[in-house]
Amino acid sequence: MKVICFSKLRILLCLILLSGRFLSLQAQDTDTTRFDIKDRSFLLPQPLPSGKYSHAIYLLYVVPPKDWTLDAVVAPMFNYTGKYTLPKGFNLQGGVSSLIISNRFNAGPFWNYSSGRFSVGVGYQVAFNFGVLKQFGFNTILTGWETQPSLAAGYNFGKTALTIRADLYNTLDISVSEGGNTVSSKESFINGYSITTSFEQRLTKKRVMSIGFKLNYLRYHIIAWPALPASKYRYVMPEFQVGWNF
Repeated sequence: MKVICFSKLRILLCLILLSGRFLSLQAQDTDTTRFDIKDRSFLLPQPLPSGKYSHAIYLLYVVPPKDWTLDAVVAPMFNYTGKYTLPKGFNLQGGVSSLIISNRFNAGPFWNYSSGRFSVGVGYQVAFNFGVLKQFGFNTILTGWETQPSLAAGYNFGKTALTIRADLYNTLDISVSEGGNTVSSKESFINGYSITTSFEQRLTKKRVMSIGFKLNYLRYHIIAWPALPASKYRYVMPEFQVGWNF
C-alpha cells in the first residue's frame, strides 16, 4: 500500500492551507458583507429548507498506530458525502470513503436544531466496511457492518463556522476471507469513538472550505485493515481533513 511520510504530509497540508487562504482572499469582493456561512456551510448541524441536495468532497489523512505498521506512516483517503434536506430539521446523509483497497459506505438520518448562532444535531447511520487486497501475494477480503450514532454542536460566526462532532462506532459483525477460508465474528462490540473539530471559511464567492482534525480511539480502522483487521485494544489514531463544499 502506498504511503506518505509525516513530513510530506505537513508540507502538503501547509500548501493546501496557503492555497485555500489565497483563494479566500481573492474571493473578497464588493458583496462580501452579504456573505453568511449558514447559507453555504455543509457541516453546521442546522435545519435547512427541505428538498435541497448539497455535497462535499474531503481529503483524509489517517495516522495508524505504530503497533500496526513498521514506520509512522499515513495514507490518503478520499471521501464524498451528500445531504438531502427534509422538513422539520431532518435530513438524510450518505457518503463513501475510499482508498481502493479500503472502502466505507455510510448512510442515515439526522435531526438538527438552531437557536441564534448556536446549532445542535443528532444522527444515526449504518455503515458497511469493505476491503479487498489481491496484490503482493494476498487474496484477502474484509466485510463488516457498523452502526454510528452521532452528536454535533456548531457555532456560526457570520463568515466562518466551528463544528464539533462526536461519533460512537458499534460493530455488528466482521468477516475476513483469505484464500477461500473465512473467519467471522457475529458478536457485536463497541469499536470505539471519535471527536472531530472542523472550521469552515469562505473559499470563493459561492464555495466554502473546511479544515478538520479528528481524534479516533478505535479497535480497528478500515484504512489499516490489511495490517490488523481488529484488535483487543483501542488505539489513538489522529486524522486530518480538508474539505470543499459544492
